[in-house]
Amino acid sequence: MTLGGVVDANKDVAQVSTDIDACFDTPVSCLSAQELSNRLVAIATATAKLEALRIETVRAAKLANVGALNDQRNVANHLAERTNHDPADTRADQLLADWLLDFAELSDAYRKGTVTSAHVDLLRKADNARVHSQMVDDQHKFVRWFTSIAFRDLDELIAGWLLGADPDGAEPKEHAAKCGLSMRTLADGTMLITGKLDPLQAGAFRTAVLAEAERIRVAHKESGIQSTVRQRQLEAMLVLLSTGYNSETRSAIKTLVNIVIDQDTYDETLSWLEDPANNELPLVEPEPSPGYAGRKSQLIDGTRIHPLYAIAASAQAVFRRIVYDAKTRSVETSFESRSFPPWIRDLVLIATNGKSANPVCDAPFHWLQTDHIQPHSSGGKTQHENARPLSGADNGWRGNDITRGQWPMPDAGPSKSHGSADTQVSRVEVER
Repeated sequence: MTLGGVVDANKDVAQVSTDIDACFDTPVSCLSAQELSNRLVAIATATAKLEALRIETVRAAKLANVGALNDQRNVANHLAERTNHDPADTRADQLLADWLLDFAELSDAYRKGTVTSAHVDLLRKADNARVHSQMVDDQHKFVRWFTSIAFRDLDELIAGWLLGADPDGAEPKEHAAKCGLSMRTLADGTMLITGKLDPLQAGAFRTAVLAEAERIRVAHKESGIQSTVRQRQLEAMLVLLSTGYNSETRSAIKTLVNIVIDQDTYDETLSWLEDPANNELPLVEPEPSPGYAGRKSQLIDGTRIHPLYAIAASAQAVFRRIVYDAKTRSVETSFESRSFPPWIRDLVLIATNGKSANPVCDAPFHWLQTDHIQPHSSGGKTQHENARPLSGADNGWRGNDITRGQWPMPDAGPSKSHGSADTQVSRVEVER
């Protein structure tokens, strides 16, 4: 295609539009399951390419002052006037296009459709002035993660990378300065509540609210009451506030936060606090490590946390030491009961960083159940090696059919412990 106005620059895009129209001529009801699968994959890839093209075009239109063509002050208003699109979306595209200028390799993967807008947005939100240069240097690593690792796991990988790229960021102090709650009564009497919690506060808040919201959901279902997730969570928060306010002790009795930290990281963090000049603050490995092996400093649902949070929490925590053999397997313990005890549930959650054993399931942490890999009705034992976390939906879909849900548990491989045949992981329970 010749550029510079010699040939209609819209001709190629018009052809794409014509080809899409042609796709509608084939009714989806005529396609087999395999054909539908192939079409879905092809559409997802093509959509990613079109999004990358749109981002680049928006930036070029801004530089060319396209808004002047229809007496508008910018590209966002120009496009809104011609298509009735939300100008906020176009402004967001402009910001993303400017940010991508530093990321040639990431942009190339975006054009090829192997990286999506969701991937790019995820990385851009993690960027800040302290880590930007390192993020540019490591973009090949992010592209590799984005093209080989399930989307649900990327949050914790990027969080781990941030801990490594900004070890002196004093994360707990930064969080403390930004955390807080504000309440503003509006003109109609309603109240707008906004706030920010540090990772431990967020873990405790989420555990309490979601547990109470689930109780409310069951009660509403039995009573025939229709309610949304947001409504139940708000009701749960108010119930917990009322219960705490009316309690004489005003203290919770249930564990709200479980911290998983390996022994070496915990000890080295203590050493750093005692003598920062001669000891380094340990870093949690930003690269994924299967099973229990390697460094850990996280909540049981996989949320990465700065090691200083574990130290601060240990002042009021209950420690439970878990010792694994060289292949990171716990001592086998069986039960006659069908139900798994809580400590086995914790072990299988640690193994998957608080995620379902189905590698592409993005069910939230509080939906997970402990499933027998070999069904109990078929002789499967209630022991650690036969346990894995699954969402309630996947667990119910599988039932006793052993041909369904044959997802492998992570293969931990050789231990990464330092000079020891065992890998030791401490679980810290914080009671608030």
